[in-house]
Amino acid sequence: MTTPLRSRSTTRAPVKVQAPGKINIHLGVGGATAEGYHELATVFQALNLGETLTLIPGGTGSIIVQGRYAGSAVPADETNLARRAIDLLIAALEDERDVDVLRGIDIVIDKQVPVAGGMGGGSADAAAALVGAAHLVGGVAEDVLHDCGVAVGADVAFLLRGGTAVGHGRGERLSPVLTRGTFHWVMATSARQLPTPDVYARFDELNPDPAPAEIPAGVLTALAAGDPDALAASAANDLTEAAVSFMPEIAEVMEAGRAAGALLPLLSGSGPTIGFLARDARHALDLAVLLQATRGVNEALRATGPAPGAQVVDIVG
Repeated sequence: MTTPLRSRSTTRAPVKVQAPGKINIHLGVGGATAEGYHELATVFQALNLGETLTLIPGGTGSIIVQGRYAGSAVPADETNLARRAIDLLIAALEDERDVDVLRGIDIVIDKQVPVAGGMGGGSADAAAALVGAAHLVGGVAEDVLHDCGVAVGADVAFLLRGGTAVGHGRGERLSPVLTRGTFHWVMATSARQLPTPDVYARFDELNPDPAPAEIPAGVLTALAAGDPDALAASAANDLTEAAVSFMPEIAEVMEAGRAAGALLPLLSGSGPTIGFLARDARHALDLAVLLQATRGVNEALRATGPAPGAQVVDIVG
């Protein structure tokens, strides 16, 4: 359903936006399509470990990366996903709207989601940029934001919405999922990175004739009940074997997490970050302490879900 444009007036006050990271609670992977994408059946959950962007109109088009992962290889040119998202929104609106306020906009990214770890940090940047840009031009229809998000990457569409959702196709066809309570995760990051295309290519090698992607009924039942033990018995990630073939230490860290009491070790997206499901906040704290001392773990970060999607949190000035 299309949401009407709220207003056509623009503003030049800087705007601050937050967007969540994510974990794929379940990731079923089918065969590749003619376009080269894989048919997915996934359950996304947005996490409170997220990104904050400040969009500053009237600038020079600069991108400044700060925060926990400021030293990571985040591009500061037109290939940055936040910049691409704004450029796509300009193209989508310029025939009918005054979008001059979006040209030359400066972007300050407070980077709190691990880079290239399967948690959707770059996609969160794009989602935040779209929501902030929409605010600056006085409001944009939800379907326009969705389409621009999908053009950047399939995860962006979910991070615009947040919560918990089923995704089909590339993950862009979304349906909300009933979820009770709060799920507690410890995200164990790696000092190494795993390129997503390489993991999918290895999946194809290992699964020349994959079954259609599907979501076990037990996953949705566990989410509706708010039952982490039941979720641990049902959720899985079909990319795990492919990721482990590149990085055997992923399997070692998963086993260490199980030994430390995690209900479930779950590869996050295409990895190499691993999400460990905990029973509650105290259990998550204990897990984080043990995992932080585990060989192969760079950081053990606590997170909870579901979290809201991208949203404006402050108008600066």
